[in-house]
Parts: sequence; structure tokens; C-alpha cells
Amino acid sequence: MEEEGHHGVVLACSICGFLFAVLSPLSFWVLWAVNWRPWRLYSWIYARKWPAYVQGPQLSTLCSFLTLVAWLVVISPIAVLLVWGGILIALLERNIIGLAVIMTGVAFLLSFYSIMLWWRTQWQSSKAVAYLLLLAVGLLCAYEFCAVYVTAGASASELHSPSGFFFGVSAISLAINMLFICKILFNGKASNFLLLLVSICHSSIGTWLTSLFFCTLYAQ
Repeated sequence: MEEEGHHGVVLACSICGFLFAVLSPLSFWVLWAVNWRPWRLYSWIYARKWPAYVQGPQLSTLCSFLTLVAWLVVISPIAVLLVWGGILIALLERNIIGLAVIMTGVAFLLSFYSIMLWWRTQWQSSKAVAYLLLLAVGLLCAYEFCAVYVTAGASASELHSPSGFFFGVSAISLAINMLFICKILFNGKASNFLLLLVSICHSSIGTWLTSLFFCTLYAQ
């Protein structure tokens, strides 16, 4: 990589990493304030003790504006990851690295939010939690498919060891198992938190191993 390109990557990672580190706690605080139910932001803001001079029609406008700002704060970590991954794809010209930031990062945020929402509902069965977890695992599976296609597929620009295809497919199978585990989990007792942790670790190990393997290939 040229010196200028390396400097651009370092600068992009520094800026995006700093924004992510700052905006993530803000998003966490906003979601914590509304018990991880962002659709209640407007009512939560409206219920605050506002001064007398704010009361009236202008209060509704103010609450709507603050709700918009709060929603932007809530989704800002995901937006940063999307921009971060897009910049890496443009600078490195290696889609797999940018896709790793986008897909695995968003999957982590979605799974974290779904677990916290499930915790606030006292581990009760929730379709929203189930769908979010399935979406997170779907992103992990999609990333692993992309990793195998880009690095070991027939149209790959640089063909690596044949074991890469076997390893990648094995990791994909490992992650796909969590889709069925989530289905079984939410058809039964949702209080079985240990099963959820095992399934998440089961899928994460496959993703991390895939990322480590393909990063090692690129380093060679």
C-alpha cells in the first residue's frame, strides 16, 4: 500500500473510531432512559418537567425536534459503521475488509440491543427480539458468504489456498446453526438465557475465525 493510501486509512479509522466511541455511549444512554424502547422517545420527552413559558403549542414542536435529534443519536453508531466501512472499501479496494466493519459491526449492535431489550422485558418471549437476533445472524452469514466468494470464489482476483473455501463454508455452517437455535429458543421458554449465550458464542466464533483466516491471507 502506498504511503498516501496508508495515511488515508489511518486518518479514516481514527476519525470514525473516535466518532463511534463518542456516539455509542450517547446512544446507550438514550436507549437506557426509555427502557430500550425508542418508539417511546416522544412521550418520554413530552413528560419531562418543562418551564411554564414553554407550555402550549410550541411544546409539541419542541418535543418533535428533540425526538428527531434523539433518533439520530440512537442510530448514529450504525451510520458511523456504514460510513467507516464504505471509506475502507474505497481506500483499500478490498471489499471484504469494509464489509467486515459494516456487517459484523451492525450485527453486533443489533444483537446487543436485542439482548438488552429482552432483559428489560424480563426475558419474556418477544417477536421483536427474535427478529432482531435473526437479522444479526443473517448479517453474519451474509458476511461469511461474501468472504468466501471474494477470497476463494472462482471469480476472485487472487486465488488463495483451496483450504480457504473449505474453511469458509465450515464457518458459514457454524453461524447458520444459530438461526435454528434462535427459532428453538423462542418457541420454548425465553428465560433460558444460557442457551442464548451459547448460540451467540457459537456463531461469533465462526465469524471471528473467518475474519482471522482471511485477514491472514491478505497479510501474506
